[in-house]
Amino acid sequence: MTAEATVHIVPLVPNVKLPRPSQARTRPQIPPGYGVQEQCLPFTSASALGFLIPSPIRFGLCPASEVPQGCHPFRSPLDHPTSGAYKDPRVYYVADNPGCRFVKNAFTFEDIPMDGSKPSSVLEPGVSFFDREDQQDLFKLSLPYVWRTPPNIETLFLGALNRSSQGLEVMSGLVETEWYSGAVNLVLRKPQGSLHFHEGDWVAQAVLIPRDLRAPSLEVVPDHARLSRNIRKELGEWFRQHAEDRGAYKVLARSRQGRIES
Repeated sequence: MTAEATVHIVPLVPNVKLPRPSQARTRPQIPPGYGVQEQCLPFTSASALGFLIPSPIRFGLCPASEVPQGCHPFRSPLDHPTSGAYKDPRVYYVADNPGCRFVKNAFTFEDIPMDGSKPSSVLEPGVSFFDREDQQDLFKLSLPYVWRTPPNIETLFLGALNRSSQGLEVMSGLVETEWYSGAVNLVLRKPQGSLHFHEGDWVAQAVLIPRDLRAPSLEVVPDHARLSRNIRKELGEWFRQHAEDRGAYKVLARSRQGRIES
């Protein structure tokens, strides 16, 4: 993938919060002194990968008594008296946002040609569920836009890297976004406690993956190989440089991605 590669986003509703390129900085104020996480280039480089995905809607999971005023509470269709989930006193909720055509837990996608016919409207749930009893701990959050990546580039959806998300676990999913034309659903696992997300709160991250790197081979290098000897020599040099400057990795790194200059 070249530096000029561009990811296209096609919104299916107006005024929706859209992904933005991620950044190395994960908090507005960095404490002084050595040893803060922002001085670790592998940490900040990971944080800066791909795109941050904001929640397109206001949603949550909490006891019914804590549902914010004006929001719509509801339960999973599987949450009935004979299910284990029925003992969970919490309910889901969503808030209407007519400005992005989201009302009563449904987006309205307009001007969608169906089978070559006249364009029509399609409803897409904001929060939805699986229909299996063994997946009661999971729910889905729809992203009302379509991703389109360059040829042979796929998109890995996962939790926001090195950022707090209220204990929400995002199940990782790899989507062939070079051709897939559906709205991606994030699959989320219910946390133990309450959950309250506003529109625009970071909920996940999207990282681009070249398809050719999907199944790399792995080879263990024998001790007598030239590569093994060279690596040991380089390791000795690394220990020497790190002893002289504990920030040597940041000095020697060949990419500036993830750098936070003090």
